[in-house]
Amino acid sequence: MTYTAALRLMKHPLAQGILGERLSARKLISVLTENLVLSQPVWDTAASGTESDTGARVSHLGDNGLWSADEHPLRSSTEGDYLVVVLTAELLRAFSPTAEPREDAFSYNLKHTAEQFFAQHLGDFSYVPNGVAIWSAAALELPIEATAPEGYTPNANFGLEPLQVEYARRTRQNSGSSILAHHHRPPGYAYFASALERYRDTGAVPERWNGVDEQAEPVTSPFHEWLVTQVNPAGGRGVLGSRERLVYDYRAGIADSDHGIARQPEDLLRILFELGAVDPFLTAAREVIVDWARTSPESTGIRTELIDRSRGDHGGWGAGGGDVEQYEYLCPCGEGKILEEHENIPGFREHDVTILCKRCNAEWQLVAGRSTSNWRVEPKLAQPGANAARAI
Repeated sequence: MTYTAALRLMKHPLAQGILGERLSARKLISVLTENLVLSQPVWDTAASGTESDTGARVSHLGDNGLWSADEHPLRSSTEGDYLVVVLTAELLRAFSPTAEPREDAFSYNLKHTAEQFFAQHLGDFSYVPNGVAIWSAAALELPIEATAPEGYTPNANFGLEPLQVEYARRTRQNSGSSILAHHHRPPGYAYFASALERYRDTGAVPERWNGVDEQAEPVTSPFHEWLVTQVNPAGGRGVLGSRERLVYDYRAGIADSDHGIARQPEDLLRILFELGAVDPFLTAAREVIVDWARTSPESTGIRTELIDRSRGDHGGWGAGGGDVEQYEYLCPCGEGKILEEHENIPGFREHDVTILCKRCNAEWQLVAGRSTSNWRVEPKLAQPGANAARAI
């Protein structure tokens, strides 16, 4: 591609920069010889047979990747050839960069991700050469290295967040995987997809992204951080019903986007119920939640497990009828209840929460300043033998 041709193609609506500044024609061309991973020195051979480095470099990047320029030269003569480079660069911008190339963020995987992404959201450019993925990464000045630095491999590793790369791989229609949570979604992924879809459907020139993922899901919480530090340092999974097994599987589910993080302790039980976990996991989770409330200075109290609810009509006391709602929760020790009541009767509206357990009344209290519907309980004092506390 000549510099003049690239300048002309830069006027295309999709080449104006969607997730970042527009890529310049000069940058796209110069990076092929200036990037040390994509190029090699030009040697001069004297009449005597002595070789010397001329100081110039020539690109060995071809359509198939590194070291394929001779047999499979980069295709860069048409508008489509140019746009696939620019759009692939935009897709790579959607990911969070890392300081060093990562083995789990390699070009051949990402080229397939780009192909399905463009086919799904744009309806075009469903073929992205491996060399184009590498070219795009180099144009963005991402960290790059050959997957086998000592050999002549066509593939390269990029400096992109591996968990985000895996998330993108699993969203591909042919991945055989499913995504149930989106905390590992690349920050610019959703915006780029919607921008391409709007262009496909209306021809509207995409606006520049403001850099904020408005659909981002949380990636951490105090309870989550406390929980994952309890994984077995030796790497063992632990036996069924153990805390080690619970934490190991919880962390694996986070990595695989099988579920989101537990923002609050009670979210851990909700996640397990949604996954259909067996009783030993639920018991271990209940013990973990009580332990968090007793031992962590970051605990803001806990909500226990809802076990029953009821609602009944009430004739009222002369000002009209209403209803009474009751919600029963297990108490922290597991032998009693916490009763939440709402009397919705005109003139006699009352809302109350009561701990109906002698042991828990002595050891736990309602967190002050919270509404009846948003109650939480906390230990009154640090209790001796807390590790022996029974489950919620």
